[in-house]
Amino acid sequence: MTVSEPTPLPDRSAEPTAAADLSLHAAEERFIEAMGLMHEEDRLPRIAGRLVGLLILSPDPVRFDHLAERLRVSRASISTNTRLLENMGVIQRVTRPGDRRDYFQINQEPGLLLRIVDRFRARQASAEEMKQALLPEPGAGGIVAERLDWFIRFYSTLADSLNSVLAAMASRDGNSRPDPA
Repeated sequence: MTVSEPTPLPDRSAEPTAAADLSLHAAEERFIEAMGLMHEEDRLPRIAGRLVGLLILSPDPVRFDHLAERLRVSRASISTNTRLLENMGVIQRVTRPGDRRDYFQINQEPGLLLRIVDRFRARQASAEEMKQALLPEPGAGGIVAERLDWFIRFYSTLADSLNSVLAAMASRDGNSRPDPA
């Protein structure tokens, strides 16, 4: 009986492993960290910004556990921050038929921005109501009336400007969404 040569094992060094699939390039790492720092400047958790950065770079929805692995943070941190970003309308949870796991992606709809417009309009209305209650006669109030008028114009201008930006983005993208105004 002859002993045959052992069959060589296939070279798997070129095949990506699960961990390699989830690794990030240096440029991606820099972008993700920059997004974290920007969100931190806006008084949001840095991990929330890092999640946004990662999801911006991800062409497909990303599994919950992959978010934790790719960002090298705890699942609890991912859970807390995905809930925050979902509530803000920045990201959305998606499911896949037959798969019980949660996936996340950037929300393409301007829900967050429309809510900001609504907040600006509510603040404008509040300043108008306050002016009416405190200064029922036109021309009364001096400096107080001037300040209230300034805030009324300020919030009105913010809401109008954001609506214009949303409309411009929708028309630029060829989106047929109605004007949010």
